[in-house]
Amino acid sequence: MAQFVYRANLSAKTFPFLSENWGRSVIMPGPDNTYNFKVASPEDQDKDAGIPQIYYCHNVLPFGQGFQTIGYLPIVSPVPGKSFTTQFLLRDGADNKAYLGITTSGEWLINTGGLWLSKGTYGTQVTTAYVSGITYIWVSGVGCYKYDFGTSAFVSVTLTGLTIAGILGIAPSFGYLIAWTKNSVAWSSTIDPTDFTPSLTTGAGGGGVEGAKGSITFCLPHTLGFMVYTTSNVVVAMYSGNARYPFQFREIVNSGGCASQELISYDANTGNHYAYTTSGMQLISTQAGQTVFPELTDFISGQLFEDFDESTLTFSSAALTAAMAKKLTVVADRYIVLSYGISSLTHALVYDMIQKRWGKLKIPHVDCFEFQLTNPGVFEIPKQSLAFLQADGTIKIASFSLTASSASGCILLGKYQYVRARLLQLDQIDIENVHSSNFSLKVLTALDGKNGVFTTPTAGPGSVGLQRSYYTRAIGMNHSILCLGNFNLASLVLTFNVHGKR
Repeated sequence: MAQFVYRANLSAKTFPFLSENWGRSVIMPGPDNTYNFKVASPEDQDKDAGIPQIYYCHNVLPFGQGFQTIGYLPIVSPVPGKSFTTQFLLRDGADNKAYLGITTSGEWLINTGGLWLSKGTYGTQVTTAYVSGITYIWVSGVGCYKYDFGTSAFVSVTLTGLTIAGILGIAPSFGYLIAWTKNSVAWSSTIDPTDFTPSLTTGAGGGGVEGAKGSITFCLPHTLGFMVYTTSNVVVAMYSGNARYPFQFREIVNSGGCASQELISYDANTGNHYAYTTSGMQLISTQAGQTVFPELTDFISGQLFEDFDESTLTFSSAALTAAMAKKLTVVADRYIVLSYGISSLTHALVYDMIQKRWGKLKIPHVDCFEFQLTNPGVFEIPKQSLAFLQADGTIKIASFSLTASSASGCILLGKYQYVRARLLQLDQIDIENVHSSNFSLKVLTALDGKNGVFTTPTAGPGSVGLQRSYYTRAIGMNHSILCLGNFNLASLVLTFNVHGKR
């Protein structure tokens, strides 16, 4: 039989978030209608065109020519006996920076680039706002604090004109300090951000929120004012420039409600907010809420969780009775990161907004955030800013280094079949850009097109430098290629011949 040589597709912009949703694909589509402009949606024409491609991965992100594995570089050591829940970046007018870690017991720890240092117990329900060179820290039901970088201590701050018991949190906007309750918002004086006493002279004021359809859950800053999130919708407070009436409220059409600040990306310089609302994943602008990434909403709101065990080479699925744990972050104005897990955060789907392609990470964590160096004078860290805080206080950043010893992931590509009427015999697999000895390859062969068995091909003499060649005689309806370990997958070439019918 004649041999065929085929270079596989490594540029797919998306993949199914559940591997079982990837159907049978062929190299020569023949009469298939999976990609027919008369019957397919024009929005995402390459979503399932029947072309073999990636259909599972973890610890893998896309790059211009393919996919690469991601490692994790520890930059902050764990704290024995502590259980962290989240972190906040504190800074002052002199550009001093420190990370504030919050534990489940309400203990606060500070990190300025070394070890976590305990500063006492203050509370767990925390929001922060940077206004006029000071980061104010509000603890719901307790009060307001700021961190003194000179004395390395937290200092109590009195917010004049506010009743502590009713205030849920604070946010910054155009030099104002914003505070909110379940049914109203207040803004401070522009002269003194701690003065909330209503006055036409200082500009401080507040009141109910016109257009709110539910209880206020939180307020978040926006480049044109701030957003008021409720249990049913979102209201924008547009800055007017008028000191007497500084904000004008207007409901954002098509917006859903949101119950947790963890589901909003607001601290990135994106102009709009990405939010996981009661209407699904949305891009919230000052004009309207636009539903985006419907496949992400379908997966996260579904009741099925999937994982892959690299040691046993098996998929596991768990049917859920409760909603997944989740958190949304935008990092470096490039990556949308949706962390998720059954009861705690264990995985993260990552969308590259520049390349418009998806990747996936697998790392236990309690918070994902954009890491900033706390030592002044060093600024350029675009590939070292995707950070994860783990429950024990460890902070790890995603390492894009091609030679990092910590880089290890997996990617499953397929399902390769030449034509639907014939079986396929796979002869040779050529992989390019393997920088490490920490690499292995498996072939998943299915006789029925769906249920396959893994086999290990033989590494051949064609493996020189960054090239790896593998040989097999696997015969089946279709084949999938599983890459494990450290790789920078830029080229995958298959050599095969068409076998008989079943």
